[in-house]
Amino acid sequence: MRVTGADKRAGHRKQPPPPNLTTPQQNRVYHIVPMPELPEVESIKRYLIDQKIPNATIQRVEIGWPDSIVVPANDIESFANRISHKRIKNITRRGKYIVSTLSDQQDTQSHLVLHMGMTGSLHVRNLSDPPVRYRRAAIFLDDTRRIELNDYRRWAKLWALDDPSLAYPNLGPEPWDITPTDFATRLRSRRLRIKPALLDQSIIAGVGNIYADESLHRTGISPLRRTNRISTQRLTQLHTNIIKSLNRAINHITTHPSEDGSPYVVDAYDDRMRIIRTPNSPCSTCHQPTKNTKISGRTAYHCPNCQH
Repeated sequence: MRVTGADKRAGHRKQPPPPNLTTPQQNRVYHIVPMPELPEVESIKRYLIDQKIPNATIQRVEIGWPDSIVVPANDIESFANRISHKRIKNITRRGKYIVSTLSDQQDTQSHLVLHMGMTGSLHVRNLSDPPVRYRRAAIFLDDTRRIELNDYRRWAKLWALDDPSLAYPNLGPEPWDITPTDFATRLRSRRLRIKPALLDQSIIAGVGNIYADESLHRTGISPLRRTNRISTQRLTQLHTNIIKSLNRAINHITTHPSEDGSPYVVDAYDDRMRIIRTPNSPCSTCHQPTKNTKISGRTAYHCPNCQH
C-alpha cells in the first residue's frame, strides 16, 4: 500500500489536547473513564463480532499517530502493507489485548494486535459517518465500513505480527484458565502486597485497578496484606470473587451500549460499583467511610473496617 509523504507528515502534526474537563464555558460534558480493563476489552471484542467484522477484508489503513505502531516500529507504510488486502478470519482476546487473525489469498495467517492503553476505544463507522474526534487509526473494509481507534491520550498500541504472543510474551493465565488452588499457590509463593500482585499481568492476566479493588472488597482482604500471609482458603475465595466481579462487569457493559452501539466503558464513579471510588464514601457493607491508599504507585480504595 502506498503512503504519501503528506500522510506521514500528518501523523506528526500537533495533536489536539485532551478535553478540558473543568472549563464550564465549553458547555460540554465529558465522560471520565479509567483504563480499559478485561471486561471493557472483552466487550469491544464481542462488539466487533456482533458487527460482523470477521470475514471482512481490510482494504487500506490510515494512521494518524505513528507512535501507536509497535511492530513494525513507527513505520506506517510497512504496517499498512502487512495488514492490507487480508481477510479478518476471527477476533479473540488475550488479557487486555484484542487479537485479529488475518489471512491472505494463500491462507497464510498473520495477526493484528491492539491494546487500548488508557483511553482507547474502537468504533465501527459507516461511509457517511464522520470520524471520531480523536482518531489515531482507521481500518477501511471492503464493505465500505471502517474501524476507528479513538484515543485522546495516544497510548493505544498496534502490532502487525505473525505470532501474536510476541506482543505479550510475559502474560500470565486468565482467571478462568487457572484453578483456585493454582491461583492461591501462585500468590502465596510471593511476598508482594496483594493489590500490586493482582495487577502484575505475569501472575494473572486481565485484572486491573478497579476490579482488583472490587474483588478484594468482596473477599474482605486488605489491599495492604502480603500474599504469603493470606490463607489458601481466602485466596481461593478471592479467585471466585475475581471471576464474579469480571463476569458482572462484562454483563453490565454488554447490556448497556453507548448511543452508537459501541461498548460503554465502565465509569469509576458508577454507583453500581461495590466500592465507590471517591474518598470517605460509605462502605456498601458496613456503611463506614472508605479509604484510598497509594500502593506501589496505584490508588487502592478499601474499607479498613471490613477488609483485613
